[in-house]
Amino acid sequence: AANAAMLELALAFHANRDRMRRGLVVAWWPGHSNARYGGSTWFADHFFEELRTRAVAYVNVDGIGQTGASVFGATASPALKGLGRSVLREATEADVRVGRPGRNSDESFNGVGLPLLQLNHSRANADGGTWWWHTADDTYDKIDMQVLKTDTDLYAEALAGLVTHPAAQISLPAEAERLRTALADRSAQSGGRLDLAEAGEAADRLGVLVAAASERLERAPGSPELDRLVMDVVRPIHRVMFATGSDHHPDPGIYDDPLPGLEPASILAREDPASDRYGFALAYLLRERNRVLGATSEATLAAERLNTFLRIRW
Repeated sequence: AANAAMLELALAFHANRDRMRRGLVVAWWPGHSNARYGGSTWFADHFFEELRTRAVAYVNVDGIGQTGASVFGATASPALKGLGRSVLREATEADVRVGRPGRNSDESFNGVGLPLLQLNHSRANADGGTWWWHTADDTYDKIDMQVLKTDTDLYAEALAGLVTHPAAQISLPAEAERLRTALADRSAQSGGRLDLAEAGEAADRLGVLVAAASERLERAPGSPELDRLVMDVVRPIHRVMFATGSDHHPDPGIYDDPLPGLEPASILAREDPASDRYGFALAYLLRERNRVLGATSEATLAAERLNTFLRIRW
């Protein structure tokens, strides 16, 4: 069902390419389950520099057209939550929960710093859910063509917003705010023993800058250069929010919360400060805090460049 939808979307956008401000790459990922996202990881490895310098969003299409689907939702990085919510609100006339992304959506682009959007429309658990998923019973009769049409239309609208709008539909304030709250959450997990005050203040400064830029972006006619400046703000924050270690080596995707590098913060809350385990965890966490500070500084400088560009041009 998703493959058919992607083919139709590719044909539709190609037919209207004269109205597009950004390109659209359509890709099918082999090795999703049996190779732990091998296809998308290969793509990230072989097109890393192109993705880093040119891409603005990754939209994943999966699990659509389910017979009996009645529950709408979305999975999105902070920068794309607003887009996902607005697209679904028009279909459901209600606010829809937009959850945090995980590696289950072939999200192999965290090292690139590429935000994700996936729209969901599924059967309620009370109706049996998708009990056939990954079984021999996952057959053609599990597809409802009207539901598939609805789901494909939603993706068409989301993609149209990304490729035709003058300014990339990326929310910089949402990205900065989620960094701020994630830092507060990790500090609380440490029982107050991990000092993240400096990082929190840096996130606050970034928030002020991107709020100012966001207002101007709404009025800007847009350009490839402007897209690059926006993504220069997003990428460093996205990487520390969703990836650990090197940008070029995909992480195993085993962490539940943002800022996975600060996951050991809970060790400080439960261990004796005189213990070796506490000391090792603290040393690691201080280095990771410095990584977050570095990323926030990089994003802040990019936000300053963005504001200067917007003031001069518009």
